[in-house]
Amino acid sequence: MALKTRVSRVCSVFLLIQLAAAGAGCSEFGFGRDKAVDPNLFPENYKKDVLAYVENHPAELLNARDATISAPALRQFGGESRYFVCLRADAPDGRKEKMVIFFSGRINQFVDAESNQCNAVQYQPFPEFLAQLRELKQKK
Repeated sequence: MALKTRVSRVCSVFLLIQLAAAGAGCSEFGFGRDKAVDPNLFPENYKKDVLAYVENHPAELLNARDATISAPALRQFGGESRYFVCLRADAPDGRKEKMVIFFSGRINQFVDAESNQCNAVQYQPFPEFLAQLRELKQKK
């Protein structure tokens, strides 16, 4: 009989611990919940992020001889605003303009810029981009 009582107490304590943990997950303390994400967090490391992206997807930009990039700016996309930058790469086979859209400070889209999307931006030299492309060519 004493053994049944001990087992019953151990099971009761275990059940109470599980209930407390479950309750804490649903409580106002925020345990187990993700923090709210700011979709328009400024992309502090936008140049490094673009370089990392291109390192993994270099194909169409590999022959660039000149590269420029714009500073991050907010722009309306549908019903929401997002930070974006424009990347321009001049190559012997023509000019490529890319629009890089950020969500919560990280690259969300890396797409071809349409004809008027990057007209109003101010470009600045991006020599790090060309240096990285040279390294990628040497690896191949």
